[in-house]
Amino acid sequence: MYRIMIVDDNMANLIMARKTLEEEYEVIPVSSGISALECLNDMPELPDLVLLDVDMPNVNGFQVISEMKNIPKLVDIPIVFLTAQDDDTTEMESYNLGAIDYIKKPYTANLLKKRVDIQVQLLTQKRKLAEMNKSLNNLVQEKSRKNLELQYSIVAMFVDLLTKRDGFGGDHARRVEKYMDVLVSAMIRSGEYGLTADDGTTICFASQIHDIGKLCIADQYLNNVRVNNESEFEREAVKTHTTLGADTLSKVTQLSAIDNNFMNYAYNMCRHHHERWDGKGYPDKLEGENIPLEARMLSVVNTYDNLRNIAVANKTLSHQEAMMKIKFMKFTCFDPAVVDIFLSVESEIKSVAD
Repeated sequence: MYRIMIVDDNMANLIMARKTLEEEYEVIPVSSGISALECLNDMPELPDLVLLDVDMPNVNGFQVISEMKNIPKLVDIPIVFLTAQDDDTTEMESYNLGAIDYIKKPYTANLLKKRVDIQVQLLTQKRKLAEMNKSLNNLVQEKSRKNLELQYSIVAMFVDLLTKRDGFGGDHARRVEKYMDVLVSAMIRSGEYGLTADDGTTICFASQIHDIGKLCIADQYLNNVRVNNESEFEREAVKTHTTLGADTLSKVTQLSAIDNNFMNYAYNMCRHHHERWDGKGYPDKLEGENIPLEARMLSVVNTYDNLRNIAVANKTLSHQEAMMKIKFMKFTCFDPAVVDIFLSVESEIKSVAD
């Protein structure tokens, strides 16, 4: 049952209003503005609607509503003004202060009942809508939770397979994620790329599976490429890991309801992390900003980790040497703006690497 507070210093009006409404509503009659504020502050269960007389001694209706709007627990209680004043200024002031309706005195019992019924119907609809929104939010949160669990499962599965394959692949994936976290955080701080914290988290997480296509490449080919002893055929075969991995992710997307952002980022990084800024990369020879931003970012951190961990002429590069090499390639292989940000967080990258 809805609770209606009626505030009116005219006892006849108060009695008439109570008798009119008490069959369908719980009615709380109050005879002054001061009493109304005291009652509202002390009530364990607040009214659903307040009918408030404007013209009362000491504390009038305008003062009551002004006080209510400054008290957090009372601010959302709908208020209908009652007044014998018949001028536009008073009515406009009522609405400006936050009233939802305005009833002019004298009013009949039937009119009062009808106007209250209308407000109660609106309250009912509002509460139903709030419940629907709550249920919808719960469904969205549950779906998001399930999507997140699926994302973790997919990434964990592929990283585990890469680790079991040769050890290097899984460790490489985990290091790349850490470097990507440093880089994407700096890019978010710059405010120039439209990336949010959620974007950053998803990009970092998805970056771990950029090399899943290598699961389809023969061990001999991968090993020969790592020691720079590959044939032309082997080199071209290893390059297909970008498209093989991207195709796998496309199939996962088709079979699941997984979050699109995660799969889009993962797909773009898997397919395009070997594209070059000058258009001479693979598999699609994309150039400049036609390469997805997340792939341009990954290209830098992926190269850094390879320089630090894959030996060339029996020697891996130091942090400083790897940084210099990346700086040298920033107008050919890499997006120069991304490289500049990567270089700006050099000390953080070194801390992660060490």
